[in-house]
Amino acid sequence: MPDFPSRPRAQFSLVSLLGIVCVALVLMSGIVQVAHTHPSGQPDHDCSLCATAHHVIQIVALVTLDLSSQRVAALAPEPTIELPSRYFFFKLASRPPPAVSAFA
Repeated sequence: MPDFPSRPRAQFSLVSLLGIVCVALVLMSGIVQVAHTHPSGQPDHDCSLCATAHHVIQIVALVTLDLSSQRVAALAPEPTIELPSRYFFFKLASRPPPAVSAFA
């Protein structure tokens, strides 16, 4: 039998444990928001979850700044570089399959 080198077992690090806890908190908060009800069936205005869910985003006026720009220096065209011509092009392509199957 070949002797394989023994590898240490993977252990959970603190970062992976924190990631699992964060994912669990997001899933549990989603379940709580979906399953949240009141006995009267109406949203309660004193309930913080209901107030957050029904809070409307406040619209603010868009602030625009009038900016003007002037050219500081004239732009020169980038010099062209002459590339040598090539006689062989490698395409990384393989040949097509045979026309007649050998197993037919």
